[in-house]
Amino acid sequence: MSRDDLALHRWLLFGLVVSTTAAATTRLLAIFRTDDVTFLRVALLVVFAALFSWIAMSFWIGCLGAHALWRRSTSLPLLEPTETKGMPAGPARTVLVIPVHNENSIEVFVRLRAVWESLCEAGAGSQFDFFVLSDSSEANSRADEHREWLRFRDEHPQARIFYRRRERNTGHKSGNIADFCRNWGALYDYMVVLDADSVMTGEALSRLVRLMDANPRTALIQVAPLLIGGDSFFARSQQFASWLYGRMYAAGLTKLQGADGNYWGHNAIIRIRPFMENCGLPILPGRPPLGGEIMSHDFVEAALLRRAGWEIWLAADIGGSYEASPPNLVEHLKRDRRWCQGNLQHMILMFAQKFRLPSRLHFTLGVMSYLCSPLWLALVALFIANTVELEQRATVSYVGRYPVLIWPISHTVAFVSLVVAAIVLLYGPKLLALLLLLRDKRALQNYGGLSPALFSVLAESILSTLLAPIYMLSHSWFVLNILFGRMVRWGAQLRASEGIGLWQSARAFAPHTLIACALGAAAWHWTRADFWWYTPLLVGPAFSIPLCWISSSSYWGAFARRHGLFLVRSEMGGIPIIDRVDDLVANRMRLAGRDQTAPEGGALRAA
Repeated sequence: MSRDDLALHRWLLFGLVVSTTAAATTRLLAIFRTDDVTFLRVALLVVFAALFSWIAMSFWIGCLGAHALWRRSTSLPLLEPTETKGMPAGPARTVLVIPVHNENSIEVFVRLRAVWESLCEAGAGSQFDFFVLSDSSEANSRADEHREWLRFRDEHPQARIFYRRRERNTGHKSGNIADFCRNWGALYDYMVVLDADSVMTGEALSRLVRLMDANPRTALIQVAPLLIGGDSFFARSQQFASWLYGRMYAAGLTKLQGADGNYWGHNAIIRIRPFMENCGLPILPGRPPLGGEIMSHDFVEAALLRRAGWEIWLAADIGGSYEASPPNLVEHLKRDRRWCQGNLQHMILMFAQKFRLPSRLHFTLGVMSYLCSPLWLALVALFIANTVELEQRATVSYVGRYPVLIWPISHTVAFVSLVVAAIVLLYGPKLLALLLLLRDKRALQNYGGLSPALFSVLAESILSTLLAPIYMLSHSWFVLNILFGRMVRWGAQLRASEGIGLWQSARAFAPHTLIACALGAAAWHWTRADFWWYTPLLVGPAFSIPLCWISSSSYWGAFARRHGLFLVRSEMGGIPIIDRVDDLVANRMRLAGRDQTAPEGGALRAA
């Protein structure tokens, strides 16, 4: 992809987003031109234009990705290594670092074992070291980590795996990585950062190393991870969306970003020297949560590398990269709360000196991914207020002393056209992804065949429609709390597929239910004729308690799997590293109880 192609893609996206937004906004403005233009309507137009441009951009990125996948033109414009496929990586020294914080130690080290075995099968085991970087604060977690490390080291003496635990959790994950770089970074050429739930194949890791060798101006290559291991209905739907839609959006971003890519914090390879020289994170001015230590460090590190002139690429055509999904809606929102606080800090960095325009756009998109929720809420309120104002307007006006009847003008057709346009923008990429899947009969079998794939897309679309207003209310609450100075600490993430009880679900989503019922009652009272327009926004929050409870259940997840719903390739076989992880986890879990009760166990030795 040349510079001209990159510029063409970017200008094309800009033109399509602007023209789509302008068409929709002028359509809405035409409705208002029959009446007086008030401050309320100006505010509605501004918010509507901002949000319509947001969904239009997502739609056109998906279309660009679909076009690239249809033409099979997703490869990176990097120099390909001279080695043939399957050959081991070059002489560069590479380290895999895994920051952990009160994680399930058995699963962490089982995944590492699977990655190690895959590297050995690719003939690259001798080129990689492993570092487990612990920030765990719980005594049991520290003991378990030490025991599992000793077990790994004893069972695989040829593997160079090291374990380090910090006494102080300074700087969270970014501080953990920075501490490693200060002490051991100079020993290595490249660093692959994995999360505690990440898995990458030896073939993918070897290719990344060879690409870095062949492209000395590249500082970071991000691989798009796919979700695996989902047992609950919620996790399985997220997993399905990742496999079917994710690759299309990744392909679109690859065409738009070029060397101005971004960093997602894990499942990426990094050239250590420029990372150490340029990626020291500043302390933001002001008090937390918007000031102080940077929480979402990955975007900032990517921007610092680009500012120094290094290239960053998103690899949409490199597979073999996986991670786990939050098991339920509550855990998903807990993670979003942390990400929201970190992304809103980037509002300060959007205007920092010397950052490139694409980096500023990455910051802006990260901020907007959460600010759009209160904007959607404001848009709904503005539409309701405008409807109330129209219904309360007098039906008779006067010209001098003579009464003139004001005939009501129906705007139903115009509003329906806007709603249809929004539906096309929101659900069009899902249809494009399905059409791409139908083109490849072999890939279609990885989703269970034609009927299961069709019903899965339909079910995922319904579920995402119900969840969208729940996210809107939750994210709006997150943003409000952050702007008023309430911060959250980064804690351990629950990754196990544990169902949520009805009482726990009620505690988490009672406010959503009450808000939906109150808004529904108000809409019914004030705008009864237009009430049904608001039902898609009210149904999800109104039934959020049973929706969260049912979707968190592994029983319904297993039921969906038995009936071919949300099937993906990782469940249909054919990915050895995932099958190996499942087997190792099952075997280690059977031995875990005996290990913990034995008097000479690892916990006692680690004490």
